[in-house]
Amino acid sequence: MNEIIALHRRFLARAPGGRRALLKFHDLSGLALDRQDLSEADLTGAKLRHASLVGVRLRMATLFGADLAVADLRGADLSRADLRGVCLRGAELTEAIFADADLREASLALHGEGGNPQFVTFDALPVELVAIMAHRADFSGTQMAGGVLLQADLTDANLSRARLQRTDLRNAILIGTRLDSADLAGANLRGATLTGATLTGAELTGADFMDADLRGAVLEPAMMLSDQFRSAIRPTQPADIRSRLPGILAAHALWVNSLGKEGRCADLTEADLSGASLAGANLSAAVLERCIMIGADLSNAKLAMAHMAFADLRRANLTQADLRGARLPRANLAGATLSAANLSPVEHLTPSPRLFPANLERAKLMGAVLTRTVLCQARLIGADFDGADLRDADLREADLRDANLTGANLGNAKLDGANFPGGKSPVSS
Repeated sequence: MNEIIALHRRFLARAPGGRRALLKFHDLSGLALDRQDLSEADLTGAKLRHASLVGVRLRMATLFGADLAVADLRGADLSRADLRGVCLRGAELTEAIFADADLREASLALHGEGGNPQFVTFDALPVELVAIMAHRADFSGTQMAGGVLLQADLTDANLSRARLQRTDLRNAILIGTRLDSADLAGANLRGATLTGATLTGAELTGADFMDADLRGAVLEPAMMLSDQFRSAIRPTQPADIRSRLPGILAAHALWVNSLGKEGRCADLTEADLSGASLAGANLSAAVLERCIMIGADLSNAKLAMAHMAFADLRRANLTQADLRGARLPRANLAGATLSAANLSPVEHLTPSPRLFPANLERAKLMGAVLTRTVLCQARLIGADFDGADLRDADLREADLRDANLTGANLGNAKLDGANFPGGKSPVSS
């Protein structure tokens, strides 16, 4: 294998004496090939069970019908690879890249005796991804029609634009998964967990959502009312929540001002407050988990220590809002305005000093306006700032590991002590 890899390395460099790795039907089970570059290699029908392939490069490789059951592919790059009919059952795929790969079922030609063409039949070999662990994996643009992803864990994975027609996703974990513009026509999502998943622009014709948990999923409001989701687990907040909102806010203000001795903490879990006017409202420490607040006006609102996990705040106005110590993991703030909002930590002095930083782990902030926003010491691990405006923002000592800052404007931002992806600030000196 060392000789094959050395010759393949020369092949990839297009150097004299190079030779493509041709490993059709080889048994490579249990081998350690971590961080090797096998891009464009031919591994048709190869057996790689229990192989260690951490960080391996298999870009544009051919793995037609290969067996990768229980293989370790953490951080591997299989972009544009031919993975038709592959078996990945129980494989570890955390942070692996499958962008634009072909994961369709394979068609196998079976000839009659003597290879007589008139007796040729075709058997379908489906892609098997049963019980895979694929946290934060990138399957964007992949073709997986007819695949079997039964009980797969795709937490925070990217399946945008993926072709998933007739795919078996029963009992799959799709927490925070991106399914924007994916084709799920005829897919089986029975019992799947889609909390925080985004399905904007997805094709859902004929998809089965029986017993699927859609609480906190990002769908257009009209879609949630469709008969297609009648048998799914949906938000349970009563329809009259808006008429009761003034009383809820008054009782909460009393609860805050009396330090919990009077009134009642506001619990707006799963409430649909889209477009609501809550400017200046006091919702400190309120429970707003999975709350839908698309386009809501929360400017100058008091939301310190508020519980807002999986909240849908797309295009919401949070200008100058007090969000100190707020908990917003996996919240969707795409297109929201948070200019001059305060997301600094809250310090509790009794019984012993303790710091509560704002938590926006895995939050979606694409295209958000964060000019002059205070995010010092905030937990921003895995947050998506694609195209966000962070000019003059205070990011001192913020934790930005695994964050996506593609296209973000960090002009004049304060970055002292910030922990960036790869340990390097994207702002040049």
